[in-house]
Amino acid sequence: MSRSLFLLLIGIYSIVLALSMIFAPKAALESYGTGNIDLNHISTMQFLGVANLGFAALTLLNRNAPNSVALRNSLSATALVVFGGVVLGFYNAYAMNVPYTAFFIGDTLFRLALGLAILYYYNQESKLAQVGI
Repeated sequence: MSRSLFLLLIGIYSIVLALSMIFAPKAALESYGTGNIDLNHISTMQFLGVANLGFAALTLLNRNAPNSVALRNSLSATALVVFGGVVLGFYNAYAMNVPYTAFFIGDTLFRLALGLAILYYYNQESKLAQVGI
């Protein structure tokens, strides 16, 4: 799969995810097993949805960009956010005993695979930069 197609697909996925976080935060929280949803939960989920929308826009805007430091920085920052979410999710679930669901486990494993794929494309772009392409 080309880098452009990969970034297009994860950009679309991120937009769908962000829109659900912004416009249906209660349903998004319930799917992760959150109990006693209040206004603080909803506003935090909406804020994170807007941040996710920003990463989606960055991904879509860079999908056809030529190999550059800015592209590689975008890929590495996105990988950091994805892996940070995976690590924090597992920490909260297993060390802090935050309730989790099968959806959480599936989503976390998907994000882990997504982060590894982002690192793969980052590595490919870094190799191309070393040979001057």
